[in-house]
Amino acid sequence: MKVSEFMTKEVIVCNENQTVSDAAKVMLENNFSVIPVVNDAGDLVGIVTESDFVGKDVQIPHALASLKRVLGENHYYGNIEEIYSRAKERKLSEVMSKHPVTVDLDFTLSAVVERMAGRNLKRLPVVDGGKIVGIVTRKNLIKAFSKIA
Repeated sequence: MKVSEFMTKEVIVCNENQTVSDAAKVMLENNFSVIPVVNDAGDLVGIVTESDFVGKDVQIPHALASLKRVLGENHYYGNIEEIYSRAKERKLSEVMSKHPVTVDLDFTLSAVVERMAGRNLKRLPVVDGGKIVGIVTRKNLIKAFSKIA
């Protein structure tokens, strides 16, 4: 089974020049846990996920403490309200995860599951020539499951 048979085809995106507030609004209004980010040419250039609001580990050589990166800002359990306030008007290009892991239209169900499981991902953008044409989430995998005889 090819990814095109079970992916979500209609994907709402944000432009890299929009703000974190814009992305948060789109995510909340649509009950999304992720928003793909495109450039002016429509190429996928990044992704913003719920994890960006919680924090991702920052790799700093020889650091004595683990730092987190929240919406483009490194902190060691600093005041999240201040970080959120500063981030509201930041451009997505400043906070997004660049070069997101993707799959192509020719990926099989097995290849999609392998990529998601191998990298502990909950969703994958589907691209064709650098343009986003769909997204695969864990719910889409349930959809694929239900289609198999």
